[in-house]
Amino acid sequence: MLLLKRLSNIRLAQINSIDINSVVQIGDTINMEPKVKVLAIQREHELFYGREGSFENYQLFHETIPQPSLTEKIEIAFVNESPTIHVNHVKVLAASSSSVIQFGSANHIKGESRIKHIRQLKG
Repeated sequence: MLLLKRLSNIRLAQINSIDINSVVQIGDTINMEPKVKVLAIQREHELFYGREGSFENYQLFHETIPQPSLTEKIEIAFVNESPTIHVNHVKVLAASSSSVIQFGSANHIKGESRIKHIRQLKG
C-alpha cells in the first residue's frame, strides 16, 4: 500500500498521560507495532513464592492471537483536496498499553497488549 504523504499541522495536542509502550506520532509512519506484556500480582500481605514472576508460567503469553481474514476484495479511492491535515485542538485523557495516537498517515499499525493481573486477598 502506498503511503499518502501529507503535512500534519497540529495547533494544540493536550495529552495528559501516556502509559506502557504507547506512542504519540505527529507525522507519517510506515510501520508501527507496539507490544507489551504485563504480569501484575497484588497481594493483601507481602509474600513472594519465587516462581510466579515469570511469563513462562502463563499460557496467555504464548497463545497465538487470531487475526481476521479478509475474504472480500476492497477498493478504496481517496480524494485529498488539501495536502495538509489540520488539527485545531485535541485533548486526550490517557492512552495505555500499546496504544497509538496518530496525527498523519500510516501504512501499518498493529498493537498488542497481554495483561495478567492476579489478586490474592484474604478470605
